[in-house]
Amino acid sequence: MYEGIEDEIIKAGLAQVDEVEVALLKSESVSIELKRSLPAHAGESHGTGLIIRVIDSGRIGSSSTSTPTDWRVCLASAIASSHLAEPVPWGGLPGPVQLGGDPLSFDKNVRTDPDIALSFCNQLLLGASEYPDAEVIGGGAGLSIGSVLLANSSGVRYREDHTSVSASLETIADQSTGYEYDRSSTMKIDPVAVGRRAAELASTSRNGQSIETGTYDLLFSPIAFADLCASLLSSALNGRSVHMGRSFLAEKLGETIGADHLTVIDDPFYPDGLGSGRFDAEGVPTRKNVLIEDGVLNSFVYDLKTAYRFDKQSTGNASRGGLGGGVSIGMHNMVFTAETMQEPGEGKCISINDVIGAHTANPLTGDFSVEVQNAFFMEDGVHQKPIRKAMLAGNIFEMLSQIIGMGCTPRRVGSVIVAPVRINGMRLVG
Repeated sequence: MYEGIEDEIIKAGLAQVDEVEVALLKSESVSIELKRSLPAHAGESHGTGLIIRVIDSGRIGSSSTSTPTDWRVCLASAIASSHLAEPVPWGGLPGPVQLGGDPLSFDKNVRTDPDIALSFCNQLLLGASEYPDAEVIGGGAGLSIGSVLLANSSGVRYREDHTSVSASLETIADQSTGYEYDRSSTMKIDPVAVGRRAAELASTSRNGQSIETGTYDLLFSPIAFADLCASLLSSALNGRSVHMGRSFLAEKLGETIGADHLTVIDDPFYPDGLGSGRFDAEGVPTRKNVLIEDGVLNSFVYDLKTAYRFDKQSTGNASRGGLGGGVSIGMHNMVFTAETMQEPGEGKCISINDVIGAHTANPLTGDFSVEVQNAFFMEDGVHQKPIRKAMLAGNIFEMLSQIIGMGCTPRRVGSVIVAPVRINGMRLVG
């Protein structure tokens, strides 16, 4: 992985700038895509990348390349970009600390083997075959292995490996569709269950009934809750958005913003979490950040640049969006907990598996209007008749205060960990 090249880059860079940061990325992956019930495309990729960031008198410049041997050109480009940047308050790159322990999102059993991906696809189809009236539209499976080496001129030399395994399937029965997926950092996924659930959703959603416009008690699946709430809440807790006045939560630190039993933690140490890691994209050691505790807004999250600008401390939440991605603020694993309900679907409620249009929610106010997907009338935890079509309108921050409780079993939805969520008194438009 070009180990040792980082020292050459740092030495050359320090001859011209105050500080240098080097990230060496390596990845390999394999995937198989299903078109209907047949493997339609197999892909395999290998990549290596280099990202150089320099700081000189508060001016930050960066550059990247997929050819690390061209590091001199990349370094020159980073330095040139720093000359064009406006100076910002800057307190220096972090120094090294002891980061013990095994990788947190890595499974040595993951191999980028096309035969494994194909076997996952076959298992997806096997699961779907339990509902023969549901036709497979598409899906697929993939495995990836990656590593990052981060070094800087303050002495940081960290390396972390990570893996990812995924499987998904989409089905249709008449005009009703069903989609399910799973993604993990380990081999602990169940493609048969994924395929079965995708087909079940399509099959059981047929012949839906109309629903009258009104106020209902809702049971959100982990997928629906994560899609609707987690992304917008993450944005609202972003320190940069907060201090730039682009967050509904900007003036609410220390105030109650959710149910008194709701706690949200950004946990970089969550077992097998896709966002788990011992250091962030700037070499700051990660830590658990209690964002909301017993309904009270407890903290925001920061990277170094934002923290220095607003006289705060980095919370270890710097992230990069791959090769060429600049440093931004992101979450590791958002873990939602609340009062546990043994039967979150007790009584009468509406069960919602997914929503469409969550990305249209207003990030400043939290207002949203989305279409519910695979929704059912539910009584005492048992699905009754499917609902043909309905819109859900409301405010995400008000939703947090209306949470009655959560189920017993949390699910990992990307980097969000949450159980089914019961929320009472929400408006559905039929």
